[in-house]
Amino acid sequence: MRTLHPDTLPFLQELTVNNNRPWFNDHKDRWLAIKADFEAFTQSLIDEMVKYDDTLVGLTAKNSVYRIYRDTRFSADKTPYKTHIACFLSSWGPKNSGVPGYYFQLGTEEAYGLKGTCNLGGGIFMPMPDALNAIRQEIFYCTDEFLAIMNEKNYKRYFGSSFFTIKQLQRVPKGYPTDWEYADLLKYKDYCTSYTMPDELLGAEKLFDEVLRVWRASVPLNRFIQRAMEEVRKK
Repeated sequence: MRTLHPDTLPFLQELTVNNNRPWFNDHKDRWLAIKADFEAFTQSLIDEMVKYDDTLVGLTAKNSVYRIYRDTRFSADKTPYKTHIACFLSSWGPKNSGVPGYYFQLGTEEAYGLKGTCNLGGGIFMPMPDALNAIRQEIFYCTDEFLAIMNEKNYKRYFGSSFFTIKQLQRVPKGYPTDWEYADLLKYKDYCTSYTMPDELLGAEKLFDEVLRVWRASVPLNRFIQRAMEEVRKK
């Protein structure tokens, strides 16, 4: 399937103002239909993306689509449901976190500071310290290659010249020269590409192809990160 269920955004918008179990249970049939279509949409994306990134081979939509139920155990916000639907195509197996992959989020919630109704991109979010160190080292030793990735036409069209990150260091990481010309590239704690999809595309049949174009623009960055992490993965 290459289109989303037409009730997806209306349902999520209604859930935003009715985020409680009685309302959700009364509308669960709607949710199940939306979820089934989103999983089919995600599987179609996987089937296409494996042609460009073979680390996704064997991945399924079931392993890639996030649950709508929020984990409220350690949160002051006790609303039970997320108000967005999302998938993450993870390198090196299902449900891996802290590894490179491709993200797609649709809904009304500004999760992790993402703004807009639909956000997507690639790269790596919240890598473990050894992985983050490996990525920074690869950037330092292969700077020309990294800059070429960031300056590629389609990459710049969708992602600009910076990365989405939860936190950025104020100082250059220990072990690197503070006067290095590209020292700011080493200050990120996440190396995520991020693009906000125009609202007019969200209900259109060409949404699927546009998601693929955005993700494909992030493939060279993901390959760079995958290579940097190879030694870390072997440990």
